Amino acid sequence: MSGRPGSGKTTLAGELSRRLHLPNLSRDEVKEGYVNTFGVRHNELPGDTNGVVNEVFFETILNLLKGHVSLVAEAAFQHKLWSLIVPKIQQLGQPFLVICELDAETSARRHLERGLNDPNREFFHGDKTVAVFKETGQLSHGGPYDAPHFDVPTLRVSTSDGYVPGVEEIVNFVKGLPDQAVKATS
Repeated sequence: MSGRPGSGKTTLAGELSRRLHLPNLSRDEVKEGYVNTFGVRHNELPGDTNGVVNEVFFETILNLLKGHVSLVAEAAFQHKLWSLIVPKIQQLGQPFLVICELDAETSARRHLERGLNDPNREFFHGDKTVAVFKETGQLSHGGPYDAPHFDVPTLRVSTSDGYVPGVEEIVNFVKGLPDQAVKATS
C-alpha cells in the first residue's frame, strides 16, 4: 500500500487488514516504536534514523513472508524506495500493489491537519509540512510523487471522496478474484 502522505493509505490499510484477516505493518508505526526506544524527538536522533527504520520495515516484511505469513505493508515510499524491496518480495510470493491517489494539495492539507491535530506526530516524525506551516503559514506540497510502478498486479484507488473503487472491490483485487474485482492496471 502506497501513496502520498495524507492520501488515506493508513486508513485503507487498516480496513484491508481487518477484512482480509492479515497483519498490518505500517512503516510509520515502526518509526514510532524506534523513536520510543530512545525517548527523544525525531530530530534529535542520528541522521541515519530513517534508513535504519526502513531496513527494519523491509526485513520484517521479508521475515513474515519467509514464515508464510501474508500481510498488508503500508508506507508513503516513492518508487525508488519500494524498488529496494519489491523484487525480494516477488521471490517469495505474489505482491499486490494498491496505490492511494489524491492530488498534491488535498493530500498536503490532510497531512497538515493530521500533524496539527496530533502534537505527538511531530515528536515521532518531524513532519516538515507542519514545521513549514508553523514557520511561514504556507502549505507545503512536498514536491512530485513518483508512485511505485512494477510488473505486479496494481490497483489505483482514488481517495478524494471515500474509495473508488470501493473497499469490497479492493478486497477482491487483493484476494486475486479477477472476475469479482475491478480491472487492475499493471
